[in-house]
Amino acid sequence: MTEHHASSQTPSITRSLKAAMMSALICPGSGQMWLGKKWPGIGFIIVSLVSLIAIFKYTIDQAQVVADKIVAGEIPLEYYAIYQQVTQITQNGDTWVIWVTWLFAGNWLFSIIHAYWLGRKP
Repeated sequence: MTEHHASSQTPSITRSLKAAMMSALICPGSGQMWLGKKWPGIGFIIVSLVSLIAIFKYTIDQAQVVADKIVAGEIPLEYYAIYQQVTQITQNGDTWVIWVTWLFAGNWLFSIIHAYWLGRKP
């Protein structure tokens, strides 16, 4: 009887897939940076950071409005009342934050595709 041994070689991940995974899992633009394409990587990173800062600032500002109303007694301190206020803000919210969210998501997706494409180039 002969034993079958697994190959000592492990499958290696391709450059393009590694770059795409870096942009997907670490930060948009990190795959480009790893491939040595500094400026496209910096561009993706800047768009991501500016988008996230804008989204976080908007969210914090809206949460502060709700908190102020709770402290002032305009909203009772109960789950349903707070949920209703947050839902109302979301429905009547500024459309720019929706566009910024889509910009962030599109930037992230494009950075993954771009990193994969760059990694396939010789």
